[in-house]
Amino acid sequence: MPALLRSADVVTCTPWYASFGLVALEAMACGVPVVSSAVGGMLDTVVQDVTGRLVTPRRPRECAEAVTAILRDSFRRQSFGLAGRDRARARYSWDRISTDTLRIYDRLVTARMRHTPLPTDLGQPTIQSG
Repeated sequence: MPALLRSADVVTCTPWYASFGLVALEAMACGVPVVSSAVGGMLDTVVQDVTGRLVTPRRPRECAEAVTAILRDSFRRQSFGLAGRDRARARYSWDRISTDTLRIYDRLVTARMRHTPLPTDLGQPTIQSG
């Protein structure tokens, strides 16, 4: 798949609904600029005029204009590709994802402990008469 993505001058990823945008992220990791719908996770993944272009969903003319602008400007195309690869490596590596996930869990546990008192008899056997 990386070889196929690298053979493209630009990758379009234009769903109408909230999508994570794995195709856009894979293209960015391969150094290929992206034109993507401004929906879901792609609003975080693709940075407007840095790693590619975000377009309004269901607007094919806007998408075509964005693709054409990138294809006509080799400097912009290369800049978007390099920035996309840097962003994919910096923000979406497994090390970064696991560190961020642990950080979120730590925050949730800490917040839960502050707001919900733990039972005092935790781990103690309960004696019932009967």
